Amino acid sequence: MKFIIFCVVSVICLSAVAFGQESAEVRAEDKYSYLSGLSYIDTMSQRIKQHFKKNKIDLNFFAGVLQGYDNNVNLDPDRKKDGFLQSSLNTELIYNYTNDVRLKAENDTTYIKYYKVNDADLLDIYDTIGLEADVFDDLFTLGTDYVLDLVIFPHDEDGTYMDNQARAYMKQDIIFNLLYHEAGYEFSIKNYSHNKVLGSNKVRTSQLREDLRHTVDYEVGMYLFNKAILKTKLEFYRNDSNYQYYDFYDYWSFKVRPSFILMLTNKLYASSSFTYQQRRYDDRLSSEDDEHVYDDTYSFNVSVLYDISKALTLAVNYSYRENSSNDPLQKYSGSILTGGIYYAF
Repeated sequence: MKFIIFCVVSVICLSAVAFGQESAEVRAEDKYSYLSGLSYIDTMSQRIKQHFKKNKIDLNFFAGVLQGYDNNVNLDPDRKKDGFLQSSLNTELIYNYTNDVRLKAENDTTYIKYYKVNDADLLDIYDTIGLEADVFDDLFTLGTDYVLDLVIFPHDEDGTYMDNQARAYMKQDIIFNLLYHEAGYEFSIKNYSHNKVLGSNKVRTSQLREDLRHTVDYEVGMYLFNKAILKTKLEFYRNDSNYQYYDFYDYWSFKVRPSFILMLTNKLYASSSFTYQQRRYDDRLSSEDDEHVYDDTYSFNVSVLYDISKALTLAVNYSYRENSSNDPLQKYSGSILTGGIYYAF
């Protein structure tokens, strides 16, 4: 659970990038002598979890602090560079109503603070409630989720929005639970709090921007010898915005993301992923010619984590992202290197 949450946080941060680090071995050695004295946290955590378990509730808690450096904060040709501090909190509750029916609730809060480029500061409050049921003698699992995602840019009001998402899905474990697959459909409405629509006459209106999105996704994964997980996710969606000027945010998107998680030792593990996304805009025209804009975005992510104790983990993450487009204004590349510590139980 700790590792999966870390991957999610890394994806949220892909808009920031970093490199440059001192000796990881020296830092790990210095921190180990201090953190190993905090093993009482493990005992305290287990007591809390056992209390919830008696009431049919599974509790997972996660907290982390990362220090990073971003060599293209705004992901644009200007390439502004800055360091940032990221803090994350995640709490998940699963109520096992029966052996086959589960109610889920989760809060994931992330705050990213840049030291100089404050326009990129971000607070993301992501809340989920859901219902999951095993049917046909555990042959399939059917589920539905509702997400309320509040994304706040404290110094950039036009970027702040609230996203309401509703998703239904079906998943299945096959071949002696060594292979699984999942398919789902999601509908979301993204409402911007201050970003007013630019009309076809290039004049701002009183109407706030609203994006509707229909998404179909499919994921397949394989467990290998209790040491690795290989998976690939496919996603196809349509974004339809009320932003009238050249239908600026109306586009089709296709995304594919293969990834793996590998246990190197009982305490050391790593993950890597590659994402390719293509966007084709309906009416947005390139600033170079009259062709409709298309974007091809490539992302690569690799993480290494080491468990100091049952609850404390050191982590290093590197991410690279590049956008290729027929519009010169939308071409960019950037990378992030982050390092920090996580607490989970």
